Amino acid sequence: MKDLLGREVKDLSGELWWGIERSKINWYPTIDYKKCIGCGICFITCAGKKVFDWDVEKNRPIVARPKNCMVGCTTCFVLCPNNAISFPSYDYLKDLIVKHDIVRKAKETIKKAIEKQKNQ
Repeated sequence: MKDLLGREVKDLSGELWWGIERSKINWYPTIDYKKCIGCGICFITCAGKKVFDWDVEKNRPIVARPKNCMVGCTTCFVLCPNNAISFPSYDYLKDLIVKHDIVRKAKETIKKAIEKQKNQ
């Protein structure tokens, strides 16, 4: 499948984030259409994950693949000139990090990478 710009679109909802099924993590953008001016910055900028599609009839983005959104990413929110995009609170992410022991997992991943580099 390809989007309006001809970019390949994949469903990434089955991916894992630190061992957690992405489908169980509620991290994705929400668009306030009262504020959205249809500039397309979010649609164009989300090139890697392709969370958005473009509604040609209404000339605006739609969140077509919410579970494709990279957990913790807020690029579309930051770039939106009209503050039309929102995300869950960072407390939601911090709770996930604590609940799933992600700090330990991250440290282990880095430690293994350093060891591997030393042994090359």
